Amino acid sequence: MIRIERAPAPKSGAIRAGWQALMEKRGATVNPNDLHARDEEFLRRIEPLLSWLYDDYLRCETELECDLPEGPCLVVGNHNGMTGTPDMFCHMVAFWRRYGFQRRAHGLMHDFPFNIPWAGSWLSAAGALAANHDNGQAALAEGAAVLVFPGGDIDACKPYRERYRIDFAGRRGFLKLALRAQVPIVPCVSAGAHSSLLLLSDGQSIAKFLRLPRLLRSNVFPIGFALPYGLVVGTPLPHLPPPVKVHTRFLRPVEFGLPASAAEDPEALDACYVKVVMAMQKGMDDLRRAGRHGLFPRKREAAGS
Repeated sequence: MIRIERAPAPKSGAIRAGWQALMEKRGATVNPNDLHARDEEFLRRIEPLLSWLYDDYLRCETELECDLPEGPCLVVGNHNGMTGTPDMFCHMVAFWRRYGFQRRAHGLMHDFPFNIPWAGSWLSAAGALAANHDNGQAALAEGAAVLVFPGGDIDACKPYRERYRIDFAGRRGFLKLALRAQVPIVPCVSAGAHSSLLLLSDGQSIAKFLRLPRLLRSNVFPIGFALPYGLVVGTPLPHLPPPVKVHTRFLRPVEFGLPASAAEDPEALDACYVKVVMAMQKGMDDLRRAGRHGLFPRKREAAGS
C-alpha cells in the first residue's frame, strides 16, 4: 500500500503567496470547457493553502493500492458529504504530491460552481471542467488523468444512514467515456466527510414534484442539519464542514478488455457497471472496518496496518 505522506508545514510567506494568487486570479475569464485554462504556476502557488486544508483541517489520509497507470485514465470517485466538502481537491492534492504538477489532471464537475463569482476563475485555473462527454474525451485524448463523480448530487446527498453505500444512480456515462477512449478506470473511495453534517433524507421525490431536475439540474431536495444553517431544507448549498477526518483509497485499475464498440452495448455496460460498483463497495467496506475517518477516527495502529 502506498501512503501519501504529510507535507512540511507551509511557511507564512507561502500562505500569503497562495492568497495573493487567488486574489490575482479572481477576475479571470471563466470557460468551463477550456482544457488549457489549467494554470500550473497557479497550482504551485495555492498548494500551501490546500495542503493546510488537507493535512491539518480534514486530516486527510490517502492510500494507493498501486500507482496510477501511465498515460490517460479515468479516476471514478464517490462523493463524500454534500457540496461543502472539497473532496475533488483533496484527491487532487494527493495526486500532485505523488505525481507532481506537470502531470495533466482534470476534474469534471457540475457547471453551476463556474458561475459563482471568483470561484469559477479558481476552478478553471485548477483544471476543473464542466462535466460533459466532450470535455472528458478531449482531456483523455491529451493524455490526462480525469476525475469524475458519476453519482453527482444523489451520491453527495445520501442520508447519513446510507453514507457507506456507493450510489451512482445507475449512471453509465463514465463507462461509455472509458470504453470509447480505451482507457482504464481507477476506482477511488473516500469516507468521513458525511459526518460533517446530518442528512435525514435526500428528498428525491420532493425534487421531482418541484421539477428541480429540469429547472435547476438538481435531483435532490436534502433535509437535515449542517453548519452554518442549522436546518437544511432544499437545494444543497455548500455547508461549512467541521474538521472531520477523511480517509481515501485509490483502488487497483479496472480494465474490461472490451472494444470501443462495447460502449453502445447495454448488456456490456451493465456488466461493467456492476464490476466497478462492486469493487468500490468492497473498498468502501474496507474503509468502514478500518474506522480511520469521521469525527472520532481510530489511529492507524489500532486498525492493524
